[in-house]
Amino acid sequence: MARIESTILVNPALEEVFAFLNVPESHARFIPNMATFQQTSPGVFGKIGATARGLLSYFGLVKIPVQYKIIEHEPNRRLAMQGQMGPILFKDGYVLSRNGAGTEIRFWLDLLPTGWMKFLSPFIGLIGKIHAWETLRNLKRELATDEITASGRASSS
Repeated sequence: MARIESTILVNPALEEVFAFLNVPESHARFIPNMATFQQTSPGVFGKIGATARGLLSYFGLVKIPVQYKIIEHEPNRRLAMQGQMGPILFKDGYVLSRNGAGTEIRFWLDLLPTGWMKFLSPFIGLIGKIHAWETLRNLKRELATDEITASGRASSS
């Protein structure tokens, strides 16, 4: 399948955005329908080869486990993972660049359906486009929430 990409601009500095992405628990806050996201490998999350497990939950009825492995990690520049969700393999990542005082975030997603799921590729591609848009929308919201919380802590000191 073709690569799906989506881009968004956010106010926080590039270093703040990367620091947020580099924390495993942050991913449960912005990946659509992600109920949990936990690191499963020992050591630092932000290294190539680190693993995590997530659980997608749809309406509390359908729960889909997702396995992740970091395949790219370039501080303050990019973070990418490969994963598996049932018969669908995927790779996705975030590429960060400065844009004025803020940060441009490019999210990319390669969906690699296997077996009988290949027949559903057009439908899976549409779902992937929606997922990319929702991921960035949620990420922008969470970064703004963190920014508001941080400014509140700074002004109260």
